[in-house]
Amino acid sequence: MNKRVNLQDNIFILNSRLKVLRDTLILDVDPALFMEKTIEDTEFLDRALETLLEYLQNHERLFERDEVLDYLSDLEWDFSRFLGELSGSPGNISAVSYPALQERFRLLRDRGAERLKSIGEDRKATAVPATESAVSSDELNELLKDF
Repeated sequence: MNKRVNLQDNIFILNSRLKVLRDTLILDVDPALFMEKTIEDTEFLDRALETLLEYLQNHERLFERDEVLDYLSDLEWDFSRFLGELSGSPGNISAVSYPALQERFRLLRDRGAERLKSIGEDRKATAVPATESAVSSDELNELLKDF
């Protein structure tokens, strides 16, 4: 990834792509035209989510990191629901219509579940306990001495 990464923008675009994929399931599209692209985009989303999580795990001091982890978690949940829809919907593009895809989508759901677990563990590890002040009283006095 680039040196300067706007994680919120990346997550926004991934959410938009996921919405397009959901629309593909809802509409009566021709599987001959859209099946391969739907699978390709689904696997792209899986790889992108993995890449973003790895980036966040390797950059623990990012500004607004917790907020971005929340956005990523929400996207991961939405992606998981989409995979469930893809696996169980009776639409033209689904694992119901193409049972050979069932295992492929199960693997993507399993990877997503692992990422969600990792996000949860990461959030717990970086959380500041409520009883512990982020700034000591001495530091606060030093910061406010000129006011």
